[in-house]
Amino acid sequence: MPYEVKLQDAYKGYTIDQDKIVTPEETVKRFREKLKEVGLDILEETVRIDNGRLDIPVYFSVCGRDAEAVIGTKKQMGKGGTPQQAEASAVMELAERFSFFSFCKDRENFFTDEYRNVKDEALPLEQIAKSVHDQGPDVEEALEIFSRIPLKWTWAYNLTRKQPVLIPFNWFYTINEFNGPSAGNCVEEAVSQGVCEVVERHVSSRVSRERLGVPGIDLKTVKDDLVQEMLRKYEKAGVKAFASDFSLDTGIPSVGVLAYDPATYPEKSEIVWTAGTTPNPEKALSRALTEVAQLDGDFNSSAYYLESVLTKLKSLDDGRFSM
Repeated sequence: MPYEVKLQDAYKGYTIDQDKIVTPEETVKRFREKLKEVGLDILEETVRIDNGRLDIPVYFSVCGRDAEAVIGTKKQMGKGGTPQQAEASAVMELAERFSFFSFCKDRENFFTDEYRNVKDEALPLEQIAKSVHDQGPDVEEALEIFSRIPLKWTWAYNLTRKQPVLIPFNWFYTINEFNGPSAGNCVEEAVSQGVCEVVERHVSSRVSRERLGVPGIDLKTVKDDLVQEMLRKYEKAGVKAFASDFSLDTGIPSVGVLAYDPATYPEKSEIVWTAGTTPNPEKALSRALTEVAQLDGDFNSSAYYLESVLTKLKSLDDGRFSM
């Protein structure tokens, strides 16, 4: 059924590392209390898994039986500038994935129909064409064929137009998988997280695919205390980090970070290229720095990370256009 999302003021109660309405300790406490209420085996334990060389914490949230059955994996990962934030990130990642896949597997959330039969309440065809960058000369013919394909539809809410809208769920899931699902301490926090993740994927894909030359960021100008501390940890470990402004024309701060360790690359580490997006540019940099730590396992563990939106770089020369 159609529904409405009403956003209200959500005041920051914690601003170390990321901006949240409560501390990460309170987030974990609330999460564990909710688990007791639902009576499901969702979380088995949280475990810190980094080896300490870079000293930026990375956590696993190990799935309980019920969560593993729904999600299909045994663990989720979380990162942060402090152990408390990394643990909170890990449990919220678990909450996000469990909720998302529970939604996906509930048939009551969907119905199957052709676009031509739901077009008055559905996302415009032009927007669907843009989702696959189809602006070719035969786009009209393609859209006509598309309008006759049975798809799985679900209700969403357009926050800019403030109205319900039907979206072809399996169409976008095929393209994006689980980019965009988010969890938070309140609706507003979750929406902010989800919007930022979508923006992050958008700008990253453009920078990578179009090989855009973006402005560099002088890391010596950073003022955030925790970000400064993390940069000192990178320097102490001998890991080279380069930051750049991925915001493009969005008006939402996105920071890309390229990092590598000259002492361990390529035998025990890789070149990591990732990005972070938040409403605050220094928090975006913080997010990117912790994401680097999560992806490469302290730059000495021979870990192999799976590339996402940004292309995995085979050499520094491959990434010089963005440094």
